[in-house]
Amino acid sequence: MAASTPRQPRSDRGPSTTVRELGRVTLPEGLERMDRPAVPLGTIRKPVAPRSSSRPPRIYGLDSLRAVAVLAVLVYHFLPALLPGGFIGVDVFFVLSGFLITTLLVRERVQTGRVSLRHFWTRRVRRIIPAMVAVVVVCTAAAGVIGGDVLVGIKLQVLGALTFASNWFAIAQGTSYSADLVPQLFANFWSLAVEEQFYLFWPLVLLAVFSVRRSRVTGLVVTGLFAVGSAVWMAVAYDPSGDPSRVYFGTDTHLFGLMAGAFFALWFAPRTPRDTPQVPDVEFASQSLLPVQSRFARWFPTSRRRWWRHALGLTSAVGLVVLTLTMSVDDAFTYRGGLVLASLFALGLIAFLIRSQPLARRVEVRPLRWVGVRSYGIYLWHWPIVVLVASLMGAENPGRSTSWSVAAVATVVTAVAAWVSYKYLERPVMIAGIRALWMRVAGRARRLVVAARAEQAAPGRSPLARVRLAVAAVLALGLVSAFVLAGVREPATSSLEAQILEGAQAAQEANAAQPAPAPTVEPTPEPTAPAEPTPAPAPTVPPPGDQVTLVGDSVSLISVPALQAALPGVFVDAEVSRQMSTAPEIITAMRDAGTLRKYVVVSLGTNSTVTERVMEDVVAAVGPDHVLVLVTGSADRSWIGPTNDQMRAAAARHPENVVVADWAAAVAAQPDVLGKDGVHPAPAGQDLYARTVADALTGAQALVP
Repeated sequence: MAASTPRQPRSDRGPSTTVRELGRVTLPEGLERMDRPAVPLGTIRKPVAPRSSSRPPRIYGLDSLRAVAVLAVLVYHFLPALLPGGFIGVDVFFVLSGFLITTLLVRERVQTGRVSLRHFWTRRVRRIIPAMVAVVVVCTAAAGVIGGDVLVGIKLQVLGALTFASNWFAIAQGTSYSADLVPQLFANFWSLAVEEQFYLFWPLVLLAVFSVRRSRVTGLVVTGLFAVGSAVWMAVAYDPSGDPSRVYFGTDTHLFGLMAGAFFALWFAPRTPRDTPQVPDVEFASQSLLPVQSRFARWFPTSRRRWWRHALGLTSAVGLVVLTLTMSVDDAFTYRGGLVLASLFALGLIAFLIRSQPLARRVEVRPLRWVGVRSYGIYLWHWPIVVLVASLMGAENPGRSTSWSVAAVATVVTAVAAWVSYKYLERPVMIAGIRALWMRVAGRARRLVVAARAEQAAPGRSPLARVRLAVAAVLALGLVSAFVLAGVREPATSSLEAQILEGAQAAQEANAAQPAPAPTVEPTPEPTAPAEPTPAPAPTVPPPGDQVTLVGDSVSLISVPALQAALPGVFVDAEVSRQMSTAPEIITAMRDAGTLRKYVVVSLGTNSTVTERVMEDVVAAVGPDHVLVLVTGSADRSWIGPTNDQMRAAAARHPENVVVADWAAAVAAQPDVLGKDGVHPAPAGQDLYARTVADALTGAQALVP
């Protein structure tokens, strides 16, 4: 036999060990390490847990991307006027999650020949559940102490969060993302629900894909169909005249970002362990992503490779910035290509970062990495905190026009809460597991009880342990009591909804007390000699209320008492969230029944876009023998300006019987007349609304022949 070669130390082995050294990847957002190591080339070994001392490489740049995405969401929710498109940060998270989760699953399949669903879901539970439960319990308890509007719907919100179905609960309740009557305490959990549902069904789909012969091609086809189908379904299901919350919240309509990330992971995934190239620079390389770099290198000639790579990164970054500055959650473009475009830009930026690790390492500054690592906790905490802070400070509803003071306080509290959550909850659970953390807490509690008993048995000792035990017991009992109290104190409606219901009740009672006007037939005048025209004096008071029909929405409902005071006998037909597109049908039904009065006021400019065709249908439904008064809308919505323009254009086209009551101009002159939601008028605003309508009716009398 030949003399045996002395065994080299592990650090001196050849390139064949590099794959093993790269076998585990540290992923951003605190994604757990794979508990199955890579299999060295040419060997088949039973997977074993790595040594705790091993420190795998990181993918640089993704923490920074995650930080920028979560900061965009925070600015959008705290100070929306500064970043109207900041909500696309959620879509960046979707792409990242789809890419990283699929990469983990494919990598495990390639290296071990199988995928352990138990291990995958255990890691997801450790990463998601503890922090989410902490936010739900703490914020619900705080809301229980504060009381009021922040508790509206709290039971269903908690149930939706704990069952990973917040988005479907919101859809079932008709909750609006952009125009709700009361801010939901856990409104941001809709995106977590979408991701959690993805974590449940996508591994099962991949297992089915792995079972077929041409699994990679099949996986790409399936993923592509999911992505394209979801994007098309969002575009088709979106109704420009309605609220877009259904297509925004739906897993079926908002799945394309996750699928785009998954498609990217499958396209560049290695087919066998031998397809994974050897890269000596393990400082910034990651085994799960090396095939991406290798395939990218084959796409472009060597001389042009860097140029194309930087062009891709620059275009993607600029595209995301432009979308965050210009796109609105209410725009039709958002749902018919805008969100898809944001997902593609996010994908391009991820590809650039992976292929440019030296550059990504240099630009990943410590503050961004700090935010990126804690981005999950920051996203969880920020919205409940800003809702609670706004309630305590008596400020405007968050998400639409939060004040700077509320934003500053909420930012500080969010940062502290995310830091505490990551240090004392998220990271310990990721390292040791939920059971180990529970045993640690229980052990500390037992030691505290033992120390308190020892102090009690020794009267001369300081009562420090007993004080600590008492404080801990009071805090725990107070937290549980406040959480239960939240459910007990939950109001049926918010204060704003209660005012609207009062207005609806007043309108119903007043309408019921009025006799329905009988159809009238104008007598045929006898021919007379023409007389000299005499100028009629300009009217100074509005027509009697019994000659006025008002068709409106919740702005009209909340103002019913003021309308009845300004126009006694006015007939009000209004509903919450009613849209202009329904006006022709409502007016036609009244006209056919002979109950349509001489003056018709239409106040439906708040809840949807209005086209020229819709306005012409409204004018035609009213008819030339009636006078139409169009009330402009006032709200922080993207469609309000174009809708008001359509109303003014309709009045210009039909000056013979159409006038405008400019509620938008009245509010612009006195912006403090609106309530906290920035849409519905406060008591002083209700009087102003009624006067605006009455003034328009006063001028409209000149149009009556």
